[in-house]
This record gives sequence, structure tokens and C-alpha cells, in this order.
Amino acid sequence: MHARWLETAALALIIVSGILLVTAGVFMFKTDTIPEKEALRPHHSFNIVLIVMDAFREDKVGATRNGVPLTPFLDSLIENSAYFPNAVTNCTWTRPSMASLYTSLYVDTHQVVYDTHVPDEPSAYAALSPELDTISTVLKAAGYTTIGIQTNGNLFPEFGFNRGFDMYRTSLDDQATQVTDWAIKEVSGAKSPFFLYAHYMDPHLPYDPPQPYRGMMGYAPESLAPEERQIVENFRDYLMAFCKTKTGQLTRMPFPLLSEAGREAVTCLYDGCIRYTDDEVKRLVESVQEKAPDTVFIILADHGEHFWDHDLLGHGLSLYNCELRIPLFVFGGSVPPGTSERPVEIVDILPTVAHLLDLEPLDSWQGHNLFLDAVRPVYTKTRSNSPAWNTNLESVICEGKKLIMNRRDDTIQLYDWPKDAGEQTNLSEEAPGDVERLRGMLEAHHRHNLRARQSTHQETTIDEETAEQLRRLGYMD
Repeated sequence: MHARWLETAALALIIVSGILLVTAGVFMFKTDTIPEKEALRPHHSFNIVLIVMDAFREDKVGATRNGVPLTPFLDSLIENSAYFPNAVTNCTWTRPSMASLYTSLYVDTHQVVYDTHVPDEPSAYAALSPELDTISTVLKAAGYTTIGIQTNGNLFPEFGFNRGFDMYRTSLDDQATQVTDWAIKEVSGAKSPFFLYAHYMDPHLPYDPPQPYRGMMGYAPESLAPEERQIVENFRDYLMAFCKTKTGQLTRMPFPLLSEAGREAVTCLYDGCIRYTDDEVKRLVESVQEKAPDTVFIILADHGEHFWDHDLLGHGLSLYNCELRIPLFVFGGSVPPGTSERPVEIVDILPTVAHLLDLEPLDSWQGHNLFLDAVRPVYTKTRSNSPAWNTNLESVICEGKKLIMNRRDDTIQLYDWPKDAGEQTNLSEEAPGDVERLRGMLEAHHRHNLRARQSTHQETTIDEETAEQLRRLGYMD
């Protein structure tokens, strides 16, 4: 850790002690504009709450089912938050995506990739290098009490995601109610300033909302045949078989394909999980606000989810918008509300936190402060180290176009973005100039990431209990 960083940490401790004098200001800005750092009101050190909703599709914000809104709380935040409706993840699978959030590094730089144990292949898994600074180590050095509530086995201590946390509570298979209860309890006794990270797994497979939320969404429809209901309510095996068939691991689908009613039932359960998560996030936010009004909240997803979009299920195997786009809200403290349509990315979270705290960013960070009103290209990659899953995709979004490059077979897709939200019209043949320009950007980005590496690839092994949870989540065979 270099001298400048020690000086930055010392400055943060002075801020925490209340020695720094501040002045107040009032700011207004039009929709689609987020102000520059100079426009933000100077402030004392404040608490930070990071809420991650796993596998939460961006297009569920503002949606309804059965006449019921899916995200009433998130909807209420739009007018009172810095809201980024075109935010994207840097990987469409949890561990690499969260590694990018933690470190402000792209996938090729931090080297945490999509992996899964396959028979006859090594059972070592990509882990976050201990050599990398993370959001928790940065805030710990700045004098924060750091608290993590984690229910995704991919982010357990074995993978290095607990570094910098004073308390990192892990649990397998607990629902959102328990996550909120734990978070409220920990915050109630935490010394300020505190950093709380709470990870909600409920929108993730197996799509199993509490019973009241099933009824709220209108599940189960009368048109659903009993044999299909059995598949819907034990969807993990169907999804895994479907994905293995799509990737060539199986020659035929061992289940009968679900009817339209069956598909609708699956998404109905998912929507119940979305509403349940929204309710619990509301409960956590309101509880923290009551205890600690001087708190900034960051609410986002790590990635989205396929539900037969492009004839795919789950996540991690594509870079289409249903997986790529995520909700992103920042509010509280001196953060002024406003909507920015600019594409932004998960690597921008850590530099934004540093900006709000007036901490000097590290030279290694590859993201940018969200509040800089500048349009930049955004990049995403998903790669599997398992030949069975046959995935090596990269994408770039720039100047109204999105290019997806498949490094396995060198195929290219080009879409208007965000205009063609469903990515129905591949423009690659009719716009060769855009393809050449964006492909060149991807190649340059890839080379830059290789040069930016500060650590070697890390691997770890996991215990059987964690492995079993990952199997239930659809990550392992």
C-alpha cells in the first residue's frame, strides 16, 4: 500500500473525527444529468449500505403481474435517487461480477472467471487474489466498521470475499427475511461510520418465493398441467438439462419442453421472488434510515436472468441484455436525485464511493465515478474455464451500438443499443464499419486488461456443504 493511500486513509480518519469543516449547498439538475464532483455538497463522513439483489432483471423495475407492482419500493426511489436505468454488469455470473464491483477491475484483470466442477476435471475454483484492494479493505483503512451479510456460496470466505470485513456472516439457503433481520441487528450495534453489504439471493434459482407472494402473483394458473407443475416447482434439474443441451453436453433434452403455460408459471414464481426482495430491501433501508439518517445507499444487481430470451435459461452463458442490464440506485447523504441514461458499469461503484467520501482513487481502478457527466464505452466478459460450457464472450457498448464477440468461433453480433432492447436485429452484416470500430475497441481493451494485472490467478477448494449449495443453485453438476 503506497504512501499516497496512507495519506488518504489518514484524511478519512480526520473526516470521521469531525475536524474537517464543511459548508452546505443546494443543488438542482435536470433529468439525464448527474452533477460533477464540484457540484456535490461537502459533507461529514457518512455510513454506506451496499445492497445486491442476485439475478435481478432490470426490466422488472416498474413491471406488474396479476395487477400487482413487482417493485413498488424501487419505483419510489426513482424520483429521489441518482438512478441509472442503463447500468450493466461486467460479467453475467456472480463471482466475476462481484469481483469487479469489489475491486473496480475488469474480468481479465482480476482473473476471476466462470467455473464449475465437471467430472474428470480439476475441482479448483477461481478466487479473488489477496493482493487486490477491495471496497471493504479500502473502507476499513478509512476508519469504517465493515459488515457483510452473505448468502451466496460463490462469495464465501474460501473465495477471498471476506477480506476487510470486521464481520462477514455467511449462511446457506436463508431467505430475504433472515438477511434483513441479520443486517438490522448488526447495524443496530455498529459503530459509525459503518459499511454494510447485504446480498439477497431470492431472485436466483430455484425461484421459491414464500407462499403469500405466490398468491400475490396469481400462482399457480389453472391452465398448468400437474406434470408441468412438478417441473416448474423443481426447476433446477430442468434448467440444468436445458443449458447442457444448448451447450452440447447432452444430445437431447431429457424433459418434455414446457408449454407456454409452464413457462409463464416459472416467470410467475420469479416475479414473486422479485416482489419479496423489493419488500425486504424496503424494510432494511427504512430501518437503517431510522437509526442512521446520514447514510448513503447503493442498490443494484450482480446480473440478470434468461427466461427463454434468445432460447436460453439462467445466466452466465450469454451477454444479452436480459443478463447484462441491472437496476442501479444511489441515494442518501448529499447525493442529489436525477436520472442518467448514460451506460455505466459495476466497476464504477468503488470509484463512486471514493468520490463521495473525498478519498483519492487508486491508480489501479479501471472504473469511473458515476457522477462524472461523460459518456464512455462499457465492457463485459463472460468466460468459462470448463470446456464443457464452451463460453468465451465479450461485449462493448458505445455510441448507440452494442457488439458481442464470441472468441470461441469468432462470430459477431451487432445491435442498436438501447433502442433494440430485445436484440432482435443483428446489424453486423449491414454495418461493417461499426463492427470494425467496436471490435478494435474490444481488442485494445483486452490487451490493456492483460497489462493491468497486479496479481496472479488464484484458485481455491471448497467444502462439501458449500458445493452442495452451489449444486442447488445450478452452478455445479
